[in-house]
Amino acid sequence: MSFLISKLFDNTWARVLCVASLVLVIVSGAGLTKLGLATDYKIFFDEDSTDLAVLEKMEEEYSASDNIYVMLKAPTSVYTPESLSLLHQLTEQLWTLPYVSRVDSLTNYPYSRAEGDDIVIDNFIYEAEQITPMFAEWLAKTAPNERDLWGALINANPQYAGTNITVQLPGIAPQQEILEVSNAVDSLVNSLRQSHPNHQFFTTGIVSMNSAFIKAAKKDFITLIPLMMVIILAMSAVILGSFKASLSILALMLLTFIGALGAAGWSGIQLSAPSITAPIIMFTVIVASAIHIINAVKRGIIIGETQRQAVISAYQTHGKPIIVSHVTTIAGFLAMNFSDSPPFRDLGNIVALGVAFSLLLCFTVLPSILMRLSINSRSGSVTGIMKTVTGLAHWVIAHQVSVRRWMVPSALLLAMTSFLNQPNDDLVKYFSKDVPFRADTETIDEQFSAIYNIGYAFNSNTPNGVFQPDFLAFIEQFDSWLQQQPEVRVTDSLLTRIKDLNQLLNGDRPSYYTIPETAELAAQYFLLYEMSLPFGQDITHQLTFDKSALKLTARLHNMSSVEVIAFEQRVETWLSKHAPSTIDYQYSSPALIFAHIGQSNVISLLEGALLAFIVITITMTSLFRSAYIGALTLIPNLLPIGAAFGCWYVLNGQISMGLAGVTAMAIGIIVDDTVHFLHQYTHGLKQGLTPEQSIINTFETTMSAIVISSLLLVIGFMLLATSSFEKNAQMGLLTGLTIVLALLFDLLVLPAIVLKYLRRLPRLRTSHYSLQPPSTNKGDV
Repeated sequence: MSFLISKLFDNTWARVLCVASLVLVIVSGAGLTKLGLATDYKIFFDEDSTDLAVLEKMEEEYSASDNIYVMLKAPTSVYTPESLSLLHQLTEQLWTLPYVSRVDSLTNYPYSRAEGDDIVIDNFIYEAEQITPMFAEWLAKTAPNERDLWGALINANPQYAGTNITVQLPGIAPQQEILEVSNAVDSLVNSLRQSHPNHQFFTTGIVSMNSAFIKAAKKDFITLIPLMMVIILAMSAVILGSFKASLSILALMLLTFIGALGAAGWSGIQLSAPSITAPIIMFTVIVASAIHIINAVKRGIIIGETQRQAVISAYQTHGKPIIVSHVTTIAGFLAMNFSDSPPFRDLGNIVALGVAFSLLLCFTVLPSILMRLSINSRSGSVTGIMKTVTGLAHWVIAHQVSVRRWMVPSALLLAMTSFLNQPNDDLVKYFSKDVPFRADTETIDEQFSAIYNIGYAFNSNTPNGVFQPDFLAFIEQFDSWLQQQPEVRVTDSLLTRIKDLNQLLNGDRPSYYTIPETAELAAQYFLLYEMSLPFGQDITHQLTFDKSALKLTARLHNMSSVEVIAFEQRVETWLSKHAPSTIDYQYSSPALIFAHIGQSNVISLLEGALLAFIVITITMTSLFRSAYIGALTLIPNLLPIGAAFGCWYVLNGQISMGLAGVTAMAIGIIVDDTVHFLHQYTHGLKQGLTPEQSIINTFETTMSAIVISSLLLVIGFMLLATSSFEKNAQMGLLTGLTIVLALLFDLLVLPAIVLKYLRRLPRLRTSHYSLQPPSTNKGDV
C-alpha cells in the first residue's frame, strides 16, 4: 500500500495515471451513443425464457393481444342518446389512430340474427343518426343478453361501458411506436373529456402499461438524478465547509457516470425503469467514498497540516479501507447477476462498473484535484460532528454492557420477523398511486377485468378439429368450471358464438343454445358466420387458420403474484385431471409470466446475496488476516439488514422482486463503514493504545466521515423512494432504512462488541491467526 501511495504522489507517475484514467473514461464514454431505453415489458425476461417462449408462440398462432382499454362512465346510463353518441364517436375516431387494427365496443358490436336460412350480422350502430331515445331503450334491453358483450364491454351497472383497442406495432422503433399510439389515445380521450365534462374516461391495457414504464423511467432520469445531485452536493459543501471540495465530488461523479454508462453502452446494456436508477445509486456510493478522503483532508488542514501533507495522510489512513470497501460493494452489486430478470442484472452491472470507475478515479484523478484545489480551513459542520461523535464514544464505553445486552437481542428478534415477509408482486403496483395508469387500472378493475388475464390454447391436432362435439364439450366443461372460480370475472371464447349460431339457425329457440350435434354442422354454421362478419371483426385472435386450435381467455381481477400462481396451479390440476389425451394445451399471459418471474427472482437474488456475503466475509478475513475478525464483522454487517427486513414486515410484509436485491446491495454498501471502523480501531491497537483509547481515536478520526457518508447515502436513497416506479421507490426506502440501522450499529453496537471481543490483536499461531479475548467486565454478556 505504501508503494501505491508513493506513486500516487510522485509527480511523473501522478500525471501518467491521471491522463491514462481520463483516456479510459473518454474511450468508455464513446459508448454513450449506444445506450438506449428499453420499452417493452418483455425486457424483464431472458430471450430463452420458457415462459416468454410460450407467450410468444401463442401470439404467433393467434393475433397479438397488445391493447388499450378505455372505460367510459356516464352520469346516469350509457343507454342514453348522449352517451351512446359519445361512445360511437370514440369508437369511430379510435379507428383512425396509428397502428390500430381493431376496435371493439358496444356501438360496433356485431349483433347476429337469423332470417330464414341466413344469418344477418350488423353493428348495433353504423351511423349516429340511428341513435334515438327509442333505439337507446331497445339497446338497453338487447345488449345485456349478448354473452360476448357481458362482462367484457358492459356489465350490470349501466353507467359503464368499455372499448377495447387492439394494436399491431411494427416493432421498428418500439419506444416511438408505443408512445405514438398511447399519446394519440390520451389526446383523443382528453379532447372528449373537455367536450363532455359530465362523462369520465379511464384507460389501461398492455400498451398503456408499456407507455407507463417508459414515462416512469424518463421522469426518474430527468427529475430525480439532477435533484439528488444538487441536494447532496449542497449538503456536502455545507458539511465540509468547502464549496471547492464539493466541486471535486462533482468532477469525480461526472467522470464516473461517463465511464460507467459508456461502458454499459459498449456492452449492449439498455436502460429500463429499474436500471435507470443506477446513476442515483452510483452517485451515493461515490459520495460515500470521496467523503472519507475529503473529510480526512479537511481534518488535517484544520489541525495545521499543509494541504499536501493532509492529502497524503488521508490516503495513507484511508487508502486500504477504501479499496476494500469498493471491492465489497462491487461484489454486492455483481451478485444481482443471479437475478432471473435482465433489468435487475443490468442495474447491478452498471453500478458495479460505476464503483470500479470510482475506485480508479479516487486513486488517480481525485488526488490531483485535491492537490490543486485551494481548500480553506473553515471547519463547516465537520467540527461539530467530530465533537458529537467523540462524546458518543465516551458514552458507549461507559454503557457498553447495556448496549450489548439490549440492542443485539432486540435486533435479533426484529431480524427473526423478517422471515415472515411474503415474496409477492403485483403488476399494477409496479407504479405509485399517483401514476395515471395505476389509478385508471384499479378503477377499471372494479367494473371489468383490466390487464390480468390468462389465455388457454387448446389444440385438437386435427384440421377443423375445434368443431368436433367431443372437443367442444370439453371446452364447455372447462369454461363452466372457470366461471365458478372467484378470481374470474368473465371468459371469452368461440364457444358462446357457436352455441349462439346453433340457436339462431334453429328458430332462435333457447333450447338450442347447445353444441351442434355434428362437426359438419358446427363448421357450416361457423363458415356462414365468418362470411357475414363486418370489416375488422375477424376471429384470428381466438382461432387458428386451419381451425385445429382455439384460445379461451379467462379475464381476472387484479391479483398479486401469489394469487395468480395459486389460481394457475388450481387450473393446472383441473386440466391434468379432465383434459382428454387427444387435446394438447398451453397457457400464458403477461400477468402470469410476471407472477413467475417475481417469485423466482426473489429466490435467485437471495442466492446472489448469500454468495456476496461469503465473498465479502472472505475479503474481510483477508484484510485483517484473521478468520476471527472476519466472523466478528457478521454482526454489524448482517444484523442491520435482517432488522431492516423485520421493520419492512411491520410496514408492508411483501417482498417484491426489486426488494430482494436490497440484500446484495446493502451488504456491499454497509461493509464500507465496518471496514473503516475496524481498520482504524486495529491500527490504534497496533500503536499501543488501550481498547478504550483506540475507540476514542477511531471516533475522532473516522466516525465523522462514516456519519456524513451514511447520511448522504440515506438522502440519496430517500430521493429514490419518491420514484413513480414503485419497485424503485420501495428499493430506495428499504435500502435507506438499512443504512440508518447500519449506522446505529456502527455508532453503538460495533464499539461495544470490539471492546468485549477484540481487546487485543490476533496473533499468529500454527500458520493461522487466532484470538483469545480476555474479559475485564464482570457480569457482562
